[in-house]
Amino acid sequence: MSSVAVRGQPFSSALRIEVSPKPQRSTDVQISAPTAAATASGDVLMISFWMRSGAAREATLDAGFRTTLVGGGGPPPQAAGATGAPGPGRGRGGFFGPALNAAAIAGASWKKVQFPFALARAYEKGEAEVFFTLGMREQIVEIGGIELIDYGTDKKVADLPFTKLGYQGDEPNAAWRNAAEARIEKIRKGDLTVIVKDKAGRPVRGAQVAVRMRKHAFLFGTAVNATALSSQRLSAENLAKYKQEIVRLFNFAVMENEMKWPQWSRVESRPSTLAAVDWLRESGLNVRGHNLVWPSWNNTNVKDAQDAKGDPAALAKVITDHIAETTAAFRGRLVDWDVINETFTNHDFMDILGRHAMVDWFNAARAGDPAAKLYINDFNILEGEDKAHQDDYAATIQYLIDERAPVDGIGLQSHFPARVTPIDELMKRFDRFAAFGKELEITEFDIDTSDEATQRDYTRDFMTAAFSQPSVKAFLMWGFWEGAHWKPRGAMFRRDWSLKPNGEVYQDLVFKRWWTNADGKTAASGAFTTHGFLGDYEIEIKSGDKSKTIRASLPKQGATVECVLE
Repeated sequence: MSSVAVRGQPFSSALRIEVSPKPQRSTDVQISAPTAAATASGDVLMISFWMRSGAAREATLDAGFRTTLVGGGGPPPQAAGATGAPGPGRGRGGFFGPALNAAAIAGASWKKVQFPFALARAYEKGEAEVFFTLGMREQIVEIGGIELIDYGTDKKVADLPFTKLGYQGDEPNAAWRNAAEARIEKIRKGDLTVIVKDKAGRPVRGAQVAVRMRKHAFLFGTAVNATALSSQRLSAENLAKYKQEIVRLFNFAVMENEMKWPQWSRVESRPSTLAAVDWLRESGLNVRGHNLVWPSWNNTNVKDAQDAKGDPAALAKVITDHIAETTAAFRGRLVDWDVINETFTNHDFMDILGRHAMVDWFNAARAGDPAAKLYINDFNILEGEDKAHQDDYAATIQYLIDERAPVDGIGLQSHFPARVTPIDELMKRFDRFAAFGKELEITEFDIDTSDEATQRDYTRDFMTAAFSQPSVKAFLMWGFWEGAHWKPRGAMFRRDWSLKPNGEVYQDLVFKRWWTNADGKTAASGAFTTHGFLGDYEIEIKSGDKSKTIRASLPKQGATVECVLE
């Protein structure tokens, strides 16, 4: 890092940071400075700075505001995937994590960047710091005119400019959109025909038919927290709202942590987990299991496994016994299971037992719950540029298929940072894993960013791309409310239950654009036909003083239902 003179800008010097080579982690290259004054809870602040690239390639960075890191050791380590995190920990005065962490990009010309944010807690002088993360790539970044402005409570975040990052494919007229919409029309809809007859069996002409969709066939879901559902964490008001929104917004769910081996091994917590699963099912949601084997010592901190650490045969038995016991406990309750989680970064057990142990685990899961679909699951497949990870996942899936493991589906976690995957590249990755001929699920979607405009747009476009891929059968968010979310910025609802822009587009897609309500009258044949999204319907038929309400399901091949008015 050095200082360089600048002309023709509202600042006379800038910092020049040369990153070479690309570090292992982006957070390995950071600069920071402590605040020079105290701030109050509720204050609205704005980080403002100018940046440009000192090389031919664009420069990129993250700018943020956080509690000062004592000793300058960088941010605390996190598990590679969301499934490793127990949720936000508590630091002094509030939830751990930066109050702001937003991404910016610039070319060779100076670009002004502004990021407003609000504080959820007060900070003493020097207790917080502005920081920049620069280790995303090999690059030269110049930063100048850095300001931290405290507006107190005179401004609202929404009233201040926010420099949107954006992504390739976000243009309203992007070529991929029409093709995706055409595929959705073809693969996610079918013909629903209602035939109305009188009690003598004659067609009724001119009967009024109101078709109302009630539930998608496609699975839209979320991770839920069994501890929250048992009311041990939430106020009565928040618990009621949490449960209300789960039922209103989703038809699919997964436990965030409670089915994982370490948590499930705590016998005293099992009743609340089973109760949460049963409540979800009774509320009309399908439930998936996550996960049976997370094959590393770090993520399998249970006594039985640790005791078998030096004995491969004993370890193999402990694992298959765990699979048998857990699948038996949930048998009949789940539609699918993540059998193995994150093999690229968690392979201690395979190192000891060999790769074929993975096949044994799938076979044990099939024996334990023959009706559940069996999945492998991993992160950094759709998100990021970790080609080695993606290639290893593909090779692992192919190995399991070659060894005739009963793999039914492929899980794609989809935990995005502020920088999201361009849409064309996203579609290529979908196609790559769809080529295995297995079901695909988006198992753990969120976007951890303060850039709510990009978060909104990418939620819309990612969901559209996924919904247009024939192999994708489900889309699950890894939580939806800031009050119960491992990455609070990724939620659809703020802590006060106000709806964020990404929540608005989710509801618009699922319950408006991809939702069918139709009205019409029967023809002379007594038939009325509509082309609707696949799912469950309620149909009301009226003719004269006679009326009847019936229910119907619309599968891909279409459906014909008959109603006799008496």
